[in-house]
Amino acid sequence: MSEIIPFPVPNKQQKSDLDALIDEALKAIPRQDREKLRFELIKTIDGYDAFFSEWSLSLPADSNETLRKQIYDIAHQEHDRKIQMLKDIMRLKIKVLVAEYQQRK
Repeated sequence: MSEIIPFPVPNKQQKSDLDALIDEALKAIPRQDREKLRFELIKTIDGYDAFFSEWSLSLPADSNETLRKQIYDIAHQEHDRKIQMLKDIMRLKIKVLVAEYQQRK
């Protein structure tokens, strides 16, 4: 038995540390160019698509509830790890985008 389990990221209204880091990296960039760099960051992240948001799990048909819970817990831990990887990629990518922008100017 195989099923895809989506792991939605809740929409948080408060700024995260990552948002603050991105804002700080972009604050010296003119407004119009800042939006272009944000768009480039979003394109990079969108390129990873379902890698960070979908899972395919195969559960034995005769598995008990305890085994299913253990597998689900492991999937959540792995999801948290992947989200941290995505945040790290975003931190590095915004630095690269700003550095490339500054080299062009």
